[in-house]
Amino acid sequence: MSFDIQTLSLSEICTDISYGYTASANSEIVGPKFLRITDIQGGVVDWDTVPYCEIPESKLNKNLLSQGDIVVARTGNSTGENYMFSGDEPSVFTSYLIRFKVDSNIANPHYVWLQMRTRRWWDFVSGAKSGSAQAGANATVLGKFEVNLPPKYVQDYVVEVISCLSSKISLNTSTNQTLEQMAQAIFKSWFVDFDPVKAKMNGEQPEGMDAATASLFPEKLVESELGLIPDGWEVGTLSSIVDVIMGQSPKGTTYNDQGDGTPLVNGPVEFGVYHPVAQKWTTAPTKFSKDKDLIVCVRGSTTGRYVVSDGEYCLGRGVCSIRSDDSPAYANYLFKSQLNSLLILTTGSTFPSWSGPTLKNFKVVVPPKSNIEKFESVVGNLCSLMAQNTSENESLSLLRDSLLPKLLSGEIELEVK
Repeated sequence: MSFDIQTLSLSEICTDISYGYTASANSEIVGPKFLRITDIQGGVVDWDTVPYCEIPESKLNKNLLSQGDIVVARTGNSTGENYMFSGDEPSVFTSYLIRFKVDSNIANPHYVWLQMRTRRWWDFVSGAKSGSAQAGANATVLGKFEVNLPPKYVQDYVVEVISCLSSKISLNTSTNQTLEQMAQAIFKSWFVDFDPVKAKMNGEQPEGMDAATASLFPEKLVESELGLIPDGWEVGTLSSIVDVIMGQSPKGTTYNDQGDGTPLVNGPVEFGVYHPVAQKWTTAPTKFSKDKDLIVCVRGSTTGRYVVSDGEYCLGRGVCSIRSDDSPAYANYLFKSQLNSLLILTTGSTFPSWSGPTLKNFKVVVPPKSNIEKFESVVGNLCSLMAQNTSENESLSLLRDSLLPKLLSGEIELEVK
């Protein structure tokens, strides 16, 4: 169907444009939630990590966010980053954010926000910042962004289509967070806190564990160089349980961005939410990751960050792979459980790093093979589900991101019922 598209500036379709409140963030519940620039990542906010702030009652209503409000970062490298508020908990926003309150009689706020997640918005922000001594843009400048508005019923339909995809992505992400918490909790209970052993020492059946699994754990703890460990278990090196493959960067002349060769991973630039993201390739790969390896940063301020390999990648010198062909889930959670202790061993105050020997010789508790195999049979399934959800999210994100500009421009014919 055909329809006319009206173009108005962002400021023309808003009933209010205002800067936020200046206060100190507080982890205690001393007032409403206090949304900051750093809380907004890719248009998403994890409200569980957002702090609180004190604010006088006289200033609360003025700074309180309402559903549909769009807040935009106005300073620093995050200039232009934005978020549409859709929560119920009382929340105010920092003065480094600008709130655009869209007139819902003119436009669907969600439809407007979708345009502020497109390449056209980021190009506009980049132009707005150019020539400035310090990156940033004020409300007047950002308010000049041109918003394309079809009839309201078309806006609503576009929002419905995109929201369906986004909701499924959010559900998968939430599910993965729960699965990850479950996997980490099981590892910690079995191999760090030794809960099944302690239960048996007290003459109790280990909680949530069948008799066959419980029989794999001894009934007492003994002294070791790492403290008390289950009887019959040993202390060994990390490399006695897993393979540690240190990366080695190919020559720069072998790099390309046309997909020729093997995708290269050299650090968090190539890290996605769960898997690596191929951005650069090499025709002369050196060291390789395998499917289900844990790829870990070993150099710089991001040392310790990790993703799970979903195939073969060339490992640059900025990363290593933690691998166990038989028990990849156990290898991954063993490393994660020791991460804080390993970070203490990073060398170099200005440029922390791990060497191969540091990682390989790190002392860990070594359980019997039967315990590792049982953990793998339980948690390996959780890891497979996480990988499946991640792959689905990647496909849904590509679909959403390809549909969005076509829906906004009217390139795709809409059959609005």
